[in-house]
Amino acid sequence: MGITAATGPLIAFGAGFAPSDYNGQQGPSLFFQSQALLDPRPNATYVPGQADTSYVGGWLQSAKWIVLDYAPSTLSTTNIAAAYTGASPVTLVSSSGAGITVGQSISRMDNNALDTGLLAIDGASGRLSYGQIGTVQLWDPAKLGGRNVRCTSTTASTNAGLTITVNGYDVYGQPVTENIAGPAGTSTTSGKKAFKYIKSVTFTGGSATSLAIGTGDVYGFPLRSDALLFYALIFWNNAEITATTGYLAADTTNPATAVTGDVRGTYAVQSASDGTKRLQIALAVSPANMASTTGLLGVTQFNSGF
Repeated sequence: MGITAATGPLIAFGAGFAPSDYNGQQGPSLFFQSQALLDPRPNATYVPGQADTSYVGGWLQSAKWIVLDYAPSTLSTTNIAAAYTGASPVTLVSSSGAGITVGQSISRMDNNALDTGLLAIDGASGRLSYGQIGTVQLWDPAKLGGRNVRCTSTTASTNAGLTITVNGYDVYGQPVTENIAGPAGTSTTSGKKAFKYIKSVTFTGGSATSLAIGTGDVYGFPLRSDALLFYALIFWNNAEITATTGYLAADTTNPATAVTGDVRGTYAVQSASDGTKRLQIALAVSPANMASTTGLLGVTQFNSGF
């Protein structure tokens, strides 16, 4: 199928102004691969009746999409698992609290299968619905907060010989597996991937001694981010971020592994989360990234097959 074209201007109107042509499913318009400005020059613009092989030129719109707007829960060492001693697996918390909600269920993004009994970090992901039956839906930026996992030895006894494996899901329900090195006595090791749901924490290399699992202050981008200051607008605690400190671009290693970075990139806030400070992110997508799912959302998350 070739290009579909129409003479403008194009107007999208709401039911309040045209009751005789009421559309009960009115809501935001969704456009595949965004919008662009048409090049008006004769040899670059669209000409009615042109061959399908003739190109049409233009420039990508520079809009940023609102992808994250919420106050993360207070940084915690033990909200995923209190200090644990014994053989694998780690016993996860069984009651909601400290930014963790237990007993959550999701439909996996990779195969639509239901997974239950999960821990949600800073609440479950969600979408905003529009229209009478809610079939037009946008990802809710208040519910797209994913963050890294930290492993802490709470006593002088070392867990440095362990390889700790976290299985869970990102904000879209895509399965994720990460390996994190065990911490030495009274120290912490931090993961690089952003999790929204935790399914299990296991380890190899011996028994654990006073090993606690908690959330960090490294937050995942809901869209792939390759550069900070031009393509990303970040506010933390009502202040715009104007330095690259704490920013990591998307890890483009393909295929991803259990030790590679986050496939969409992360930002580490520069003061501890406390349940009040707000993280707000708006992202633009580069022209090169607009053409594919990988460009928008990064390479496929690594998972161990759970």
